[in-house]
Amino acid sequence: MANILVTGATGFIGAHLVKYLAKQSDDEIYGLCRSLKNESTFKALNLNRLKNVNLLFGNINSRSIIDEFFVRYNIDKVYHLAAQPIVQTAAKTPVSTMDTNAFGTLNLLEIIRIIKATTNKDIPTYIMSTDKAYGTHNKLPYTENFALNGIDIYSASKVCEDTIARSYAFNYDLSIVIGRPCNIYGEFDFNWSRLIPTLAKTCLEPNNKDDIILNEGSYKHVREYMYVKDAVVAIKMLIDNIDKTKGEAFNISPGITYTTEEAVQMFLALSKTNKEIKFKRKDKTFKEINKQCLDSSKLKNMTGWSAKYELFSGLQVTTSEYKRWFEDDDLLNSCTSHRANTELCGRKH
Repeated sequence: MANILVTGATGFIGAHLVKYLAKQSDDEIYGLCRSLKNESTFKALNLNRLKNVNLLFGNINSRSIIDEFFVRYNIDKVYHLAAQPIVQTAAKTPVSTMDTNAFGTLNLLEIIRIIKATTNKDIPTYIMSTDKAYGTHNKLPYTENFALNGIDIYSASKVCEDTIARSYAFNYDLSIVIGRPCNIYGEFDFNWSRLIPTLAKTCLEPNNKDDIILNEGSYKHVREYMYVKDAVVAIKMLIDNIDKTKGEAFNISPGITYTTEEAVQMFLALSKTNKEIKFKRKDKTFKEINKQCLDSSKLKNMTGWSAKYELFSGLQVTTSEYKRWFEDDDLLNSCTSHRANTELCGRKH
């Protein structure tokens, strides 16, 4: 049995990863977060009911707190997903974004380095990067040997994180692997500024009279969309194969591209809505890349991973789960009046 630390455990991807890890084995899962919001994927997935899930409160930038968690819970593996993940927010708060994404990662890896230097314990560690780190290139799809060219604040912060992780793996021979996923979607993402959650709230929330509002100029942008359950399987497989993946970065994507229009129309058909789509001007600081796609053959060849969901099948589950959540008073109440459980807040063994 292993003791696993998941940073960013109450976020969308982090919570789904916690659920997957907790149900795969009897490993003890310690989820690190700064706070637990009323609308939380962690709550919506009822992770408080899982006996081997423990929630720890702390800031990834606090060396003393994170170091204490490593010692107290004898951490054996780390999945580092804590980040400021929103492009628009990053553009408005560049210093705090860099502080969390770059220096938070540096703080975590320095603790892991010191543990190996003093105890010879090598902790397998996954670092979450992004396809946005590549920026723009004339040739597509991106492969892992493409230069990282993050041109906006969010992307630049993830380039820093990605580079720091690879440098620590190289300099100190640490078992670190980096994932660069495409856009990840799925049920219970409560960031209402993202495309799929925006559609879910507008189209599936009972009595919601709002029009569908999208960013002007982005309707023909090309992206890959990966269902969250495919993403967490890939993340775990990178750690499970750390003897082969150590020190490397891996693209994570299903290999199928869609325009924003295609994704939106697919969602509208599944949600059975005929709402009008309106477009708004983007904030001046919000910069988008017109076309992105990844070559994930390195991941597939090295780990055997492949996506199980295409966009339509993933959206089928997503729309069904969001609809159930919006219409079930018990589920809504569990997110708005979730009772704190002291067993989840830094349980000692």
